[in-house]
Amino acid sequence: MSYKNLLLMLSSLSVSASLLSASTYSKRTAEYYEEDFQDESDQINPRFISQNDRNSYSRSSNGQGQREIRAQDYPHRFQIGGNYTRAYINPHGSGTFDGNLGGLQAIYEYRPMDRFYGAAKLAWKEGNTHGSASHRSLIYVDVQERLGYTFAFNEGDWLLSLYSGFGYRYLGQKLTASRGQNLHFRYHEFYVPVGFEVDNAYNSWFTWGIGFTWMPQVYPTVAIVPLKGARWSLTDQLANFYVEFPLDFTVTDNKKFHIILKPFYEHWQDGHSTAKVNGLSLGLPGNDYNFFGADLNFAYFF
Repeated sequence: MSYKNLLLMLSSLSVSASLLSASTYSKRTAEYYEEDFQDESDQINPRFISQNDRNSYSRSSNGQGQREIRAQDYPHRFQIGGNYTRAYINPHGSGTFDGNLGGLQAIYEYRPMDRFYGAAKLAWKEGNTHGSASHRSLIYVDVQERLGYTFAFNEGDWLLSLYSGFGYRYLGQKLTASRGQNLHFRYHEFYVPVGFEVDNAYNSWFTWGIGFTWMPQVYPTVAIVPLKGARWSLTDQLANFYVEFPLDFTVTDNKKFHIILKPFYEHWQDGHSTAKVNGLSLGLPGNDYNFFGADLNFAYFF
């Protein structure tokens, strides 16, 4: 073999090796795998790989992957805020009263995914409503405890909580007529809440949902102040319900602090009295209440 042919063959092998090296390097740098994050030699230059909108793996100081924190990962949720309500009261056989109420509410929920659900809720409202010839002031207090279970779907993007429990409502009313004596009514009503909450994490900072609670009464009574405070039984009312549409905005990167707006509608009824005084029916009519409004809550998840 001549000297020139030997040089030509060596040059050809060198060019082929260079092309193969460049091809391998290009392919290696174009693709990243999760195993790369466990290579100690790569810790100097951190690299990131995105799995989807919910989960991401990043280079940590010890070379291990980390999943992005989500609001659903926090089982404890505490909310507190104010509310506005537009109220319509319709005493049976009489004209309608309407007016504005305002107040406060707080709720604590224990809501881990695919586990026991528990909650306690307190709401207070107060205001005045006006009719054609009189007006009614109204104090509204509602206390509710819930027990149930939360189901998680689509890796926790959808949560469904089913619950029942026990509730108590106080409605204090002062009826002031243009003529005649003022009357004070104090309604004490126990009920059994049965309902559900559904919400969907639309993205990392916004969640929307719907909640519904049916509230059949089990022991409603009323006390009328001029009648020496005696408490009279009322007929049970079953057509009571509450529906809300929570809009949850996450305001911090750690997903712990939220602002939650809840438009709602509530229908409530008082039954008529069943008692008799000296053989005569007390004759106290029932009431229908329609409440429209919104709660604005500041929430802390932990």
